[in-house]
Amino acid sequence: MTDFLNRDMHHKDVEICGDYDARFEPVVRVLRKQVARYGGGASASVFLEGESVVDIWAGQARNDGTPWERNTMALCFSASKGVAATAIHILATDGLLEYDAPVARYWPEFGQKGKEVITVRQVLAHQAGLHKTAPLVDDLTDILDWDKVISRLETTEPDFHPGTANGYHAMTFGWLVGELVHRISGMSFTDFVQKRIVEPLDLDGMLIGNAGAELDRVADLVGVPAIRRHGAAPLPDGYSAPPWLPNGPLRSLVDRGLTPKKMAELVTHPSFWEASIPAMNGVFTARSLAKMYSALSLGGALKGTRLVSEEIVEHAAQVQMKRPDKVVLYPLHWRLGYHRADALLMDVPRAFGHYGTGGSGAWANPDLKLSAALVHNGFPLSLTGQARTAVMTPAVYESLGLYKGIRHTLRHGPIIELLPLRAAKRAPRLRGAKQTAEQAA
Repeated sequence: MTDFLNRDMHHKDVEICGDYDARFEPVVRVLRKQVARYGGGASASVFLEGESVVDIWAGQARNDGTPWERNTMALCFSASKGVAATAIHILATDGLLEYDAPVARYWPEFGQKGKEVITVRQVLAHQAGLHKTAPLVDDLTDILDWDKVISRLETTEPDFHPGTANGYHAMTFGWLVGELVHRISGMSFTDFVQKRIVEPLDLDGMLIGNAGAELDRVADLVGVPAIRRHGAAPLPDGYSAPPWLPNGPLRSLVDRGLTPKKMAELVTHPSFWEASIPAMNGVFTARSLAKMYSALSLGGALKGTRLVSEEIVEHAAQVQMKRPDKVVLYPLHWRLGYHRADALLMDVPRAFGHYGTGGSGAWANPDLKLSAALVHNGFPLSLTGQARTAVMTPAVYESLGLYKGIRHTLRHGPIIELLPLRAAKRAPRLRGAKQTAEQAA
């Protein structure tokens, strides 16, 4: 048994559990190397044409050495937003929501302080100008209080004129979308996800809120104390900055506990797991995320279960704005609640999904009827972890003969077989790749 934090073990010593199609050996290889490098554990899942072709896991789920198992879930941070967006598209499919309608049509109290003109589309595309979290909370624990945050959102002003720019709504996206779901459906966001996504698709690992009863399945985070699964003292009422810290924005954040250290403490507390924070506290298995996105890759339905209409999927996947994001600076090419899902140095314009801090996430590619997910607990709060999905994604395409490595990509540009408008010129090559895949199956 290797140490939970060990990132020096040889990748050949990592045992891979589960099942996979032999074509997807590159995915297995990447998962093995990542677990060896980052510690902890992970799971990966791939669906092709609605069928599971990869369902694997490896490593350790807990600080005490408990192994990662088939039903282990992990905190996936902003990958939760992809599930939240899907909930909105279900309401649109039901005919209960229009993307270009003002949010205030469904949530009247929202329509003040310049927010009267904000549309559902602008919220989904991160163009509402409500990306700042600090003005909404007096201290960190306020993010657990749904009603308090919603009340603050109702009386806050946009930071920029809605629709003129996009700025990643890292936390506020979840409350905005979650309250819309509640106002329109009459259900809490947590219950809506359970009734309209989890149960219809028969998912075994997808929770956003009310996760306390399932904490034995939730992985500890590498570099963070173990989750307090069996009770804990109440969270502190307040925080205070050290006296030597000068007055200013940084002191204000520290005074409210809005620091990475305090956040790390919060995510181990039982109250965090009971709260519903649709932007960041979803726990998933890779299999459940990939299965949801598989439905989206197939036009919104999977094995006879219609999640979202084909028309809505097509609309939701359209890029809303390509300019660099004001918050993360990188051009995320926001769709309606999803962002670009390119591979490493590889343009895949029709693919969409959502990743979280540390690199857990999932995506769908409707052109290939393909979806994939990576879920892990290793280095969750590090920027280096962000590369994990970017490395796993090309491994999926490599398995299908559609990615030939970084050197080829740098030399020849995007893998144009994935661009539908140009694919016809290379049809013989594509047919050959398909035949090879069929022979391997």
